[in-house]
Amino acid sequence: MIPDDQPLVTVAVPLYKRMHFLPNVLRSVLEQDYPAIELLVSDNGENGPELRQLVERHFPRPFSFRRNDVTEPVMSAHFNQMIDAARGKYFVLLCDDDEIGPHFVSAMVKVLEADPEVGLAIPLVELMDESGTPLSPEQAADLPYSRPDLKELPPPVFSGLDFVRFWVDGRYRFKTFVTVMARTEEMSATGGYPLMPTGDDDAMALRLSLGRKVAFCSEALFRNRAYEKSGGLDISPWELAHDIRRWIEFLDSDPVLRRYAAGHPAEWREVRDLMRRKAWKTYRHRWKGMYRRRLPAWEWLRAGFALPFIPEYYRWLSGYLFKHGLSRTRRLVGGRP
Repeated sequence: MIPDDQPLVTVAVPLYKRMHFLPNVLRSVLEQDYPAIELLVSDNGENGPELRQLVERHFPRPFSFRRNDVTEPVMSAHFNQMIDAARGKYFVLLCDDDEIGPHFVSAMVKVLEADPEVGLAIPLVELMDESGTPLSPEQAADLPYSRPDLKELPPPVFSGLDFVRFWVDGRYRFKTFVTVMARTEEMSATGGYPLMPTGDDDAMALRLSLGRKVAFCSEALFRNRAYEKSGGLDISPWELAHDIRRWIEFLDSDPVLRRYAAGHPAEWREVRDLMRRKAWKTYRHRWKGMYRRRLPAWEWLRAGFALPFIPEYYRWLSGYLFKHGLSRTRRLVGGRP
């Protein structure tokens, strides 16, 4: 029985074709020290009856189950289906290869219940490889996020504007917001997850934080299984450039952000500039490192110009190429004089 004297939390687990991590995911939900949890498992139409049987075998408590007869091709649309189906006051998205520590739900509920101005609660993040072994900082170098430095934890509560500043300047390495906690009603009121190829969790975090407070819960551990495909490192520079274009368009057109901009024009200019900077610096980091190692020489050089026109980025790129000079640039990319 789920107690009715505590707010219900929906932990939503979306699945497509991958089920081999699911027992660990379910175990991490089962081990929560918070009793009022609705486990919602959503099959995006490709797993058959064995999925429900697997959940029943590894989660010996009542749970909610939904299934798409036809696969929803847009992942964020599937996430929104789970928000619509959730019964909990609070909502947590837990992907089918990740895990949460035993105090995750209770720590998050505590801060959200204590302060109605907190719109988003974020956890401590630990990266692990496919086997579940924690990654070292060196192993995580190419990944777009990493565990915060335990010697300098962020304040427990801060403004949405400070959240964006921390996020972009890397002070606390806030980089992944796929598994957070927020009020289900507020997530739904913002329109849910934007229908974007990547970055939908970033977009949701931005919507929920602006004009509100954000809480950091050091007792809430999120264990993120980070490998090439799950970390988005398998996409080409052309795909990444396209996703960044979509992100910039989202910043300029999203109704929730436009309303915030109308009421807080000076703050919005700073937020917009910071978010654009985050996008092109992500591309720069991968272009100088990962793509340099993976691409043929001249294709790598051409990829440097794949981003839409962002003045700050192209000023940096021109300076980078000028600094090396034409002959050095040829050597840098492996070309011949």
